Amino acid sequence: MVPERVLSLDLSSKTGYALLVSSDQGMQLEAYGQVDKIPCPDREPYPGSYVTWAYKCFEKVEELIEWLKPDVLVIEEITKSKNAMSQKFLDFLHFIVCKFIQETGIKNIWYQTGEWRREVGSHMNEAEKKRNKEVRKYKKEHKSKLAYDITTGKRIGMIGKKHVTIRLINDVFKDQLKEPLKRKDEDTADAIALSYCYHLRKQRCLYA
Repeated sequence: MVPERVLSLDLSSKTGYALLVSSDQGMQLEAYGQVDKIPCPDREPYPGSYVTWAYKCFEKVEELIEWLKPDVLVIEEITKSKNAMSQKFLDFLHFIVCKFIQETGIKNIWYQTGEWRREVGSHMNEAEKKRNKEVRKYKKEHKSKLAYDITTGKRIGMIGKKHVTIRLINDVFKDQLKEPLKRKDEDTADAIALSYCYHLRKQRCLYA
């Protein structure tokens, strides 16, 4: 298997990224993180503000590419948003990234969210399912929007897909992470998972 530098991107106004070297020797996580959130320009009228916003976010992506020098980009496809304006911004940003790919010819792979979650095994374990069951039960019995641990009195919430991915990445890459990822690192975790999915596919000889 030819070694490849794989840069995965979870594109947004605070893009998560991960550079993973995929080879016969395994996976080596070289860099990972999350771009500081870039706000929408509030002094420029719409729709120009969204165009400027998308380009500002792309500049950070381009800096990552220049810094990390990947052989391939792995990008998460856009999922339908409940917020029309958030959807529009992501459409603009993805368009600019696609234009960059078209102009440079860099190798690129795109994954649907459900697709990579399934392939890397990002699903709830029995403990997480039990926790969610207890939270739902508490809310129903107490007719409350919040739930609390009956032993400690601390507030507890539902375990979601993002939590599961963070737990998975902390387990798979525990020897390569500087410190365990937390809830605030959800975009970073998703980006690492994208690279992980690419590596698993290469092992199955799905990519040259």
